[in-house]
Amino acid sequence: MRGKSEVYHRGSLALVWDQRMLDAQVALWQQLGKPSFFAAILDVLEAVCPVDSSGLLVFYRQQKPLSLLHRFHPFDRSLHADIYSTGPYALDPQYQLFLKGCASGTYWLADVAPDDFYQSSYYTAFYSKIGVADSIDVLWRIDDNTALNFFMQRNINSNTFSRADVQALNMVMPIIDAALLRHHQLATPLPLANSADQTHLQVEATLSNFASSLLTPRERDVLWYLLRGYSSALTAEKLQTSDGTVKIHRKNIYRKLEIGSQAELFSLFINCIPFARPGLPEDPLHSYQQAQEPSHPIAAL
Repeated sequence: MRGKSEVYHRGSLALVWDQRMLDAQVALWQQLGKPSFFAAILDVLEAVCPVDSSGLLVFYRQQKPLSLLHRFHPFDRSLHADIYSTGPYALDPQYQLFLKGCASGTYWLADVAPDDFYQSSYYTAFYSKIGVADSIDVLWRIDDNTALNFFMQRNINSNTFSRADVQALNMVMPIIDAALLRHHQLATPLPLANSADQTHLQVEATLSNFASSLLTPRERDVLWYLLRGYSSALTAEKLQTSDGTVKIHRKNIYRKLEIGSQAELFSLFINCIPFARPGLPEDPLHSYQQAQEPSHPIAAL
């Protein structure tokens, strides 16, 4: 039985053209070329599929995501969602999908996340801490290096999305695509990617060099699958090795990094980002550990 504070959202296999949908569709075309257009897109998406929170990010290859709009509905959060752009985005399955060059479309977390995502360090230490349990992203590519990402979220007190929600969103996608294309022709261009974005450069340097001073190359291969939520079995399949070998590597990673959980691993990765030095093959973990060591003043002679 669900508690009084819990919410159950009902999906639909068809679009319901009620007054809310009608108003949202009219407003969508009225706001073309205007700053309020993106809010109108969200209004249409939310009329199709009920959510607890939603928003819009611009995904870039050469800089951290840019938040243009965020609608929060009240529920408990132990982390502020803005922390996403300080580094956790690098492990986001939806952002990883963008980097792989996926086409414009509707992407449900259940379809794109690794098999152990809900047990991963990313989920336990970040995703769940901002109160989110499930998401559907509507991604619209501007070019190979840039995309608009409209995210729709259900929180931990609601039911997750369903295949019916995805199907309903796909029904309205031709309208969304046509509106976005026309808006893109009329509106002021979005900010260009900044190749000198320091945060993104540090994230990339951390991805390249994290724990390189302590782990073997093979252990670091396993590390990245571990951080992103791949099970030992799927990691073994990706690396063309055995499940048992991956489990041994995982055990060695925990021992060498002196951690006892995936949450600690995620926190260690995030904490190392400010210590990364872009362009240099230095392990930011080494610099981070040095900064944590207590200073020992020289004894007076």
